[in-house]
Amino acid sequence: MKENGKYWPEILERLSSIERRRGISPAEDLQLILSTGTDCLLNENQRIRPPSSKGGPGGLIRLKPEGYFVIVPDLHGRLDFFHAVMRWQGLSGKPVIADMEEGRAQVICVGDAFHSESRGQARWQKAVKEWSGGFKKHQQMDNEMRENLGLLEMINIVKTTFPEQFHFLKGNHENIANERGEGNYPFRKYAFEGEMVKLWVQTFMGIDLFKTIYRWEKSLPLMAEGKDFLVTHAEPGRELSPDEVIDAYEHPEVIYSLTWTDNGQAEECSVAKTLQNFSMTCPESRIFGGHRAVFGNYALRQEGRYVQINKPRSWLIAAFTNMREFLPDENIISLKKE
Repeated sequence: MKENGKYWPEILERLSSIERRRGISPAEDLQLILSTGTDCLLNENQRIRPPSSKGGPGGLIRLKPEGYFVIVPDLHGRLDFFHAVMRWQGLSGKPVIADMEEGRAQVICVGDAFHSESRGQARWQKAVKEWSGGFKKHQQMDNEMRENLGLLEMINIVKTTFPEQFHFLKGNHENIANERGEGNYPFRKYAFEGEMVKLWVQTFMGIDLFKTIYRWEKSLPLMAEGKDFLVTHAEPGRELSPDEVIDAYEHPEVIYSLTWTDNGQAEECSVAKTLQNFSMTCPESRIFGGHRAVFGNYALRQEGRYVQINKPRSWLIAAFTNMREFLPDENIISLKKE
């Protein structure tokens, strides 16, 4: 229902309710929201998301040129961070979510909805004991998954409400099956996170929801293209062309390049060459990403052409209208004091 002719107040209240909620939505409710979100991804406007050579949704999102852009780094279960982005008084002085509805703002998340990582390190160490015991006890994992699934719910509510103004890219943590293949690799860091999440979802939420999450992940784009910038999860491991990104799901090495490349692993000039392949020849053009944590509010890699923003204890965003006026110290903003 619209409030005063607008959807955004109702959506913001739904997000607030999810953040406040202590428990987890029933599996059937989550499945409906995720299925609707997946259908949205599979049927995006082809001018915004060009189809792959096989006719399915491609890996590239072409952003509209109007308004301003907000880039959100790795989320890792941070419902509060995501909710804060939607409430933030954007470059117009209105909440970002209001500007999205009015076509003035586009929000691009670089991925990684699951796994609290360092923020939840102590919880992971307790949860691994629950997992090794067959989840006879599972309070720690329940707490972890309340955040992960709640965030997934938020993401899909916003996507289905404002499909052309909000985009969530695939990161390396979008791998519910903890599979090896199709550009994915099994994940473990502070515990056995990949296997722990997989078993918990299958055990407590059911195989149908597990399959729905898997299908949603396989429907995500991998790159967003603005007029003078690109957004990816990770620093491109090698030079890429628009056609390669559009057909990424046919080429697992492209998915790997855009989601797993570690700092220092990328080929020399991969960013500059990729920008050139997207006809971004002006020296101010850049690629934004996250993936690895930074010291300070950002890191400039590849001669300043790759802007990395990902600080687990801060709510960092990049907000700008174009690269000619972009200044990292002014346009990379923390929404939360450390």
